[in-house]
Amino acid sequence: MTTAAEETVVNETEAVQYTYSVAVRFRNAGKPYSFGAFDDSIKRGDWVVVETAQGIEMGEAEADALNIEKYSLHMPQKPVIRRAHERDRYDYDLNIELEKDAFEICEAEIKDLGLEMNLLSAQYTLDRSKILFIYLADQRVDFRELLKRLGARLHCRIELRQIGERDKAKMVGGVGMCGMECCCRRFKNKFDVISINMAKNQMLALNIDKLSGMCGKLMCCLKYEDSDYKEAINGLPKMGSQVEYEGTIYRITSMNVMNSEAKLENRETALFITFDELREKAIPRKGAVMARKPGTEEKKVIYKTVQRTTPKTEPERPAKVSMELPSLAEKKSEKRKENSGRHNNNDRKQNRDHRRNGNDARRERRQEKTRPEVKNVTVRTFGRKKKQENEA
Repeated sequence: MTTAAEETVVNETEAVQYTYSVAVRFRNAGKPYSFGAFDDSIKRGDWVVVETAQGIEMGEAEADALNIEKYSLHMPQKPVIRRAHERDRYDYDLNIELEKDAFEICEAEIKDLGLEMNLLSAQYTLDRSKILFIYLADQRVDFRELLKRLGARLHCRIELRQIGERDKAKMVGGVGMCGMECCCRRFKNKFDVISINMAKNQMLALNIDKLSGMCGKLMCCLKYEDSDYKEAINGLPKMGSQVEYEGTIYRITSMNVMNSEAKLENRETALFITFDELREKAIPRKGAVMARKPGTEEKKVIYKTVQRTTPKTEPERPAKVSMELPSLAEKKSEKRKENSGRHNNNDRKQNRDHRRNGNDARRERRQEKTRPEVKNVTVRTFGRKKKQENEA
């Protein structure tokens, strides 16, 4: 339930219709924000004091005041309080110096409490009634004790805001692999959704290290040409698929979007055709079997696009024959080779003797196994035979 006083305040704010709109850019802000005014004397480059959701702040006018009725800029706006005075400029410069001390205090308290957070910046409002700390962390941080300590030392309202890696790159800035300042820092006002499919559409190697920017995420520039690549390859068979072209089965092995050229290849022929011919004449085939490649024939290359010039082969150079005498180092290397050859011959002879001895031992074992066993038998004589022996 809202009281009558609150309803009147809401009605008053809704009833305010500003005549002019002023675009104001703040320090460390990526884009300008619009504020309402009744005075059209504000010009580009003027410093103004405005009311924001964070409090009273000062910023620089990005453009001249625009007439709302003329440009149809009907939107709820916060007001421009006044043009900046000398006192406002003095407080603005003083806040920049005080922010450095507040940053050091907050960093020391974070270290003392052992919190896993990386502090990036501290910023006061113009009247120093509130200070905003921006930090980076991998997960949520319990900073209730930190708020108590900072409130006791800084004596103002404390706000801690966690941001991501892309916001950090936008705030800190840097130079990309193209040699220019990061797009998010230079001109981008919002972050686009970047997916790996954009790299696939442009037929780039899926190397995450090369496709990532300063923030560790996929580069924003992947989206700049994504629509053009989608339009260029629209209606074409997929890479690696089999197609039938002029009665022969081929496989699409590469596509050059910049030249609108595709390479069809089988075991006998490599064919280069344009994208238009690929759309009109090529018929997709699934499960088609290609003919076997002959043993001695070379692959034939056919260009149905702009003829390419083959690189000139360099003439063979005659072998260089030196007439200089061999040096001492060369003689030593030759002696080492001879000695190594002798050692190798000796090793080979030893190996042969060892093999012969082993073969002889195995042959003796086989002969012993095949010989019949000889048993010692004792014969005892009894009766007549013993008498005959005695008579003899």
